[in-house]
Amino acid sequence: MTDLTERLERALADLRPGENLTLGASDDADVRVEGPDVSALHAEIVSRGGGLHLRDLDSDSGTFIDGAEVLGWHPVQGGQILRLGDQCELSLPDSIAHLPPRRADDGMPVTLSGITKSVSVGGPFRTAERTILDDITLHIEPGEFVGILGASGSGKSTFIRCIAGLIDVTAGQISIAGQAESRHALAEDRRIAYMPQDVVIHELLSPRRALGYVARLKGIGGGRADRNEIIRSALDRVGLGERLDVPIHRLSGGQRKRVALASELLGDPKLLLLDEATSGLDPATEADMMRLFRSLADEGRSVVCITHFPGRLELCDRIVFLMEGKMVFVGTPAELKAFFGVGTIEDVYGRQGERSAEEWLEDYRRSATGRQHAGSASPLPAADARGDPSPHAAKGVAAQAALLTQRYFDLLRSDWRTLILMFAQAPIIALMAAAVFGNIRFEFVEQHAANTGQVIFVLVLAVLWCAGTLSVREIVKEESILRHEIRFGLNLPAYLASKLALLSFISVLQTFALLWILRYFTELTGNFVPQFIVLSMIAVVGVLLGLVVSSIAGGSDRAMTVLPVVLIAQAILSGGLATLDGIVLWIARLLVPAYWGMDGLRATFGSDLTRAGYPGAPGEFQPPILGSGGPLALDLGAALFQGIVLMLVAYAALNARIVGRSVFGGRRR
Repeated sequence: MTDLTERLERALADLRPGENLTLGASDDADVRVEGPDVSALHAEIVSRGGGLHLRDLDSDSGTFIDGAEVLGWHPVQGGQILRLGDQCELSLPDSIAHLPPRRADDGMPVTLSGITKSVSVGGPFRTAERTILDDITLHIEPGEFVGILGASGSGKSTFIRCIAGLIDVTAGQISIAGQAESRHALAEDRRIAYMPQDVVIHELLSPRRALGYVARLKGIGGGRADRNEIIRSALDRVGLGERLDVPIHRLSGGQRKRVALASELLGDPKLLLLDEATSGLDPATEADMMRLFRSLADEGRSVVCITHFPGRLELCDRIVFLMEGKMVFVGTPAELKAFFGVGTIEDVYGRQGERSAEEWLEDYRRSATGRQHAGSASPLPAADARGDPSPHAAKGVAAQAALLTQRYFDLLRSDWRTLILMFAQAPIIALMAAAVFGNIRFEFVEQHAANTGQVIFVLVLAVLWCAGTLSVREIVKEESILRHEIRFGLNLPAYLASKLALLSFISVLQTFALLWILRYFTELTGNFVPQFIVLSMIAVVGVLLGLVVSSIAGGSDRAMTVLPVVLIAQAILSGGLATLDGIVLWIARLLVPAYWGMDGLRATFGSDLTRAGYPGAPGEFQPPILGSGGPLALDLGAALFQGIVLMLVAYAALNARIVGRSVFGGRRR
């Protein structure tokens, strides 16, 4: 065995952190080992955390260290006797003891101390409390791969979301590297990466372009060349180096998940939280992803993962089993099977209903594994929470708004079919209106005034419709991405400004088409320039109106249900259908952009039209058919004021929904 030991020693000398070395009878093995009962790929050795770890690769005859069978991952040292099967035996080289220790900054220990999460239930009166997590205490070392297991509703996602800072804990504390952290400090900690079940990345872009914007948002890289190298390295790390420029939506489900993982790796996080990140994948792809997660932990990161494929949890160092919010077990995969008395991890689910969560927890505390965990997972001494650190966005509001506008333009350009439909909407509406009205210039000034009033009413409503439908889905369709990017510094005012800038530009172009086509075919009179200015202002306010609905609605279907109601209210209170007075008039002036649009357009016509009225009985006042508007500056100022208010409302709604803070800066629990 001297030659085999020498070959193994040479191979181990070249093994870098996170890499693995396979042993077996196959030519595909990194170190070929001959023996009558040695499997093709029998075992593997991984360099992790300044040491070596060994595991059996489901061989027929087993793997043994100093006579003890290896179950799961097992640390190895120089001088130990490694046996593959019954006959092939060799001594591990002494050089293993001289591997360089892991640097202090290679990982980040995490401690959960008495974490409890309760929510109020019972409808609007909230008459009862439901405990989702109950007194969870756990310590996670750097380089550990921890799997979270449990039935639906056991608190798995809540467990991870608490660590990520996405929700507050009711009691207890979470400490990172010995420092107690508040919820928002956790959410804004660049060392923590959170990968949810959904792919929270813009799938119309290619991996290179999508990650480029994420890197710039995170402030990663000293320049374009440096940033591109970081992006390529992250994509190579997840096995997508050859798919840099393929649109993400054309990739397979597993490849899209890998792009999302590469996005999280851009900041070189020390703690990786995976909330059902492998859901929806076929078993083979899920196995590849789990092996990838294992290798990321081997590089020194702490990795916490929820998966619905229990068989893959053999790759984990430890498994946490949750039942009704209680942590009824934590230990190695082998210890989990031994504790529940089953042959496979899948069989644990069948046994959990035999006892209550309290009974399982009591049995665990009395077990040897439970006593060992109690000694190794004691809560750290309480430390003062740091409070909310300043957001770590790398750019100011103006610079970030420019970046987000560039990305939004990139997205619109990539979805060119939708872009064409956006621009086509206005001309189609204008042509339909022109076909209905025809030439409105009659010799009778009264008829001319009546027709003009109808045309400008349609104009204002069409502008609001085009602008509102353009923007009403823009926030709800990106809500999951927005929630995710808030974690690493996306600025809400910058985000809203980017939406407003491009959508307003498109709306103004639509407005130009509407006005020009209607003026051409109907011979609408008045000065084109002030009319265009008024309608453009209304278009911008209409975009903001759609963004407000999108911010509040919480879903595309709800947003599209609310928008027609809002637009019908605009029509009724615009003053184009009936004369307004009293309280209704003041409501229109305060809340209805269409009112100021109608009033502004009236100010662009000559006095012959605005003063024209139908003949009335002698001595009776007959109001003008069209009426005069203005002054124009007041109309534009009022529309501008309403736009500013709508912008503030959109920001307040988003801030409360996405960030979890109230309008006045308080936090929601």
